Amino acid sequence: MPFRAIGESMQTQLIIRPIRAAEAPIAKALVFQVAHEMMEPEMPFESFRALWDSWGVFDDLHDIAASYELKDGAFWVADDAGAIVGTGAILRYEQPGYCELKRIALLPEYRGHGHGYALIRALIGEAQRRRYRAMILWTNRFRLTRAVALYQQMGFVEVPHEGADLDEIWMEQDLTCSR
Repeated sequence: MPFRAIGESMQTQLIIRPIRAAEAPIAKALVFQVAHEMMEPEMPFESFRALWDSWGVFDDLHDIAASYELKDGAFWVADDAGAIVGTGAILRYEQPGYCELKRIALLPEYRGHGHGYALIRALIGEAQRRRYRAMILWTNRFRLTRAVALYQQMGFVEVPHEGADLDEIWMEQDLTCSR
């Protein structure tokens, strides 16, 4: 079910909805663009893309339906008048009853207006609809401090994770409390 999000200080009304098959290449390009900006801005984009492709970081984006929808997950987009400006996904996690929040990406001009919050709230609602009990995520604690702060504001708490690198932060939210 689409979710409408009105930005606090932008004159825009986003529709947050499931991705359409034809939009997968656009979503993949947006995720790569945002990841490049956030993680490796000093590296030329094509070098970044080749390196991260070689690591398989975004292999799930080659076939979004197979990676998400067929695995009890969902891949949603933030749509501004027909333009994809953000992405986010949930995916069944290895721990029973858990899903993972993934691929949160929002174009720079849409940040700081409540759109990321609305996108994540919509995905939390979808996870609850699917009867997940908890949501987990991981991100880079040093490079993505704004994201970490947003997740904390939304009720995610840091949890230990075996084998995590020093720059990783794993966070979790109980989904049963906010149903």
